[in-house]
Amino acid sequence: MSHPDYRPNLATPRGVSSVVGPHGVGVSPGDKKSKNKSTRGKKKSIFETYMSKEDVSEGLKRGTLIQGVLRINPKKFHEAFIPSPDGDRDIFIDGVVARNRALNGDLVVVKLLPEEQWKVIKPESGDKEPEGAYESEPPGELCGSRVLQPSPKDCHDSPDVIIEAQFDDSDSEDGHGSTQSALLDDVKRLSVCVHEKGKEKASASATKDKSTSVAADIRALPEKSLQRSAKVVYIVEKKHSRAATGFLKLLADKNSELFRKYALFSPSDHRVPRIYVPLKDCPQDFVTRPKDYANTLFICRIVDWKEDSSFALGQLAKSLGQAGEIEPETEGILTEYGVDFTDFSSEVLECLPQGLPWTIPPEEIRQRRDLRKDCVFTIDPSTARDLDDALSCKPLADGTYEVGVHIADVSYFVPEGSELDKVAAERATSVYLVQKVVPMLPRLLCEELCSLNPMTDKLTFSVIWVLTPEGKV
Repeated sequence: MSHPDYRPNLATPRGVSSVVGPHGVGVSPGDKKSKNKSTRGKKKSIFETYMSKEDVSEGLKRGTLIQGVLRINPKKFHEAFIPSPDGDRDIFIDGVVARNRALNGDLVVVKLLPEEQWKVIKPESGDKEPEGAYESEPPGELCGSRVLQPSPKDCHDSPDVIIEAQFDDSDSEDGHGSTQSALLDDVKRLSVCVHEKGKEKASASATKDKSTSVAADIRALPEKSLQRSAKVVYIVEKKHSRAATGFLKLLADKNSELFRKYALFSPSDHRVPRIYVPLKDCPQDFVTRPKDYANTLFICRIVDWKEDSSFALGQLAKSLGQAGEIEPETEGILTEYGVDFTDFSSEVLECLPQGLPWTIPPEEIRQRRDLRKDCVFTIDPSTARDLDDALSCKPLADGTYEVGVHIADVSYFVPEGSELDKVAAERATSVYLVQKVVPMLPRLLCEELCSLNPMTDKLTFSVIWVLTPEGKV
């Protein structure tokens, strides 16, 4: 499943070859440029180490760090945002490295980047979706899979240059395939270090010259045409389920050690990284007959994502069935979004009255206002299974009206702290799909005990107003 804007979470830092270890990208063992023998062969980190809880807490108090829910643009996967605390324009987070292994919906803490790395908003676009800061064509050196960039001693805070290349499903896990001829359009945003003003050497690369001039242009712009940019430094809460639906593939390099241990899981949602899954999790004949599973939808859960890896590590949860069929696709969607669609346990069902039909106890009737003689009617359609709200209206002698809104009293059947209360709190809501409903509460409660069916005694929570003919309370 390819997408015109598909930018996978693949980072190939400068000086890192396509040799991939079990946890991701590693430096080529034969890297002759590595002068320090003690560091040769060690994996290079792609992502920054998360800050400590104490430093994050202090930074949030001092206002040097900002907390918010991460939103990744589903159509431009390198773009992510968090809301600005002051209600101003969203804060921009550019690319997989800046996201630092956070997924869509996670509660994260970010640190603002230097102003020269902020995003330029085109004046004519107004407040519409902003464009990238570096709109001009990148220099010719950027056409290949490697990118020229300032040397590490010139750059302390910024990540390496990242190419987020366009992929389709034929691309391999290790950067071969179409990555080598990545489209220039996909190299628009380069995370380059330009904040050491005035220190650039005359012999710097074309990339650095270009980025320096861009930084100078940015500083000359009025403040309102910039969008603050940031990087993720901590994940407060992993709200994303870490589950994804997608397809299994063999690794491209049949001679690698990885090939004998892992398969590659390619999520349908391209905001989720590609995932290595152990072959022992896969169907027994997957290695010998991979094409038999080309159209089979699987669920995979991320269990780890190392700092030195472009890909996450995961476990294959289950095979859903054929892609495109409604039930497998539905189960995949529910799992991805963390919706609990399992049957209610016996412990939960035991919280409800066991003898049916249930009748209201006399002591409960004595404690309540009796509205059974009033004309109370539901306005749910005839196809509704649970009639959970109703209305009443009657004229009073002084010309006003008594108007009532009556909601089925679920709280009577859900004691606080009970197993039923806990599972309902976790589900939080009923989920309505095109062809089915995943209920928050058991059907016995919704459709029998609480449903305001005609000519049956039921408990409600009622609010009653007296209104003038003009509708004033």
